Amino acid sequence: MRKKMIYVLLLVLLILTAIALAFKKVFERLDEKVESTDTNTVPAQASILYVPTSSNDSSLQAKISELENLTEIALTAGENIGFGKVVAIQNGTVYLFDPTDEDMYNLAIGIAKTSAVSGNLIRVALAGKINGFTGLEPNQTYYATIAGGMSIDDPESGMLRSVGIAISSSELLIDFSQKIEL
Repeated sequence: MRKKMIYVLLLVLLILTAIALAFKKVFERLDEKVESTDTNTVPAQASILYVPTSSNDSSLQAKISELENLTEIALTAGENIGFGKVVAIQNGTVYLFDPTDEDMYNLAIGIAKTSAVSGNLIRVALAGKINGFTGLEPNQTYYATIAGGMSIDDPESGMLRSVGIAISSSELLIDFSQKIEL
């Protein structure tokens, strides 16, 4: 059982590593934007996922325990956005993600950790865990729906884009690994 849990944790670490690498370019482009924002309004945080140098790395367990604090960024909302909405990042601005909009297929996506009115800063999680949801179905994969929504039902058109796996009724582990054009 312990060995299986270690494999699951390593799998989660590998998935998050892949996500962090995918967003490396986003961080590079948005770094100047984040540094120039008013951090008194919303603190900007962008952590890089730790990649172990070997499977015997003694700090691996410590890094796994930090997963809930990984990878979030503060950007300007391009429209009114509520907590928990799936968002797309385009030119440093955050919009509600729509899997039926082909222009959004290749944009970086995240999940809103705060609510924001258009023109104000919003915190967006790109990886890790998000708390504060209600009514999630544990162990279910959630997919992006129109207007930044999430559902356990596969969409019938547009893009099948996973956003996370519910680990409790209030917590979602971000997982953007599935991306299939329907």
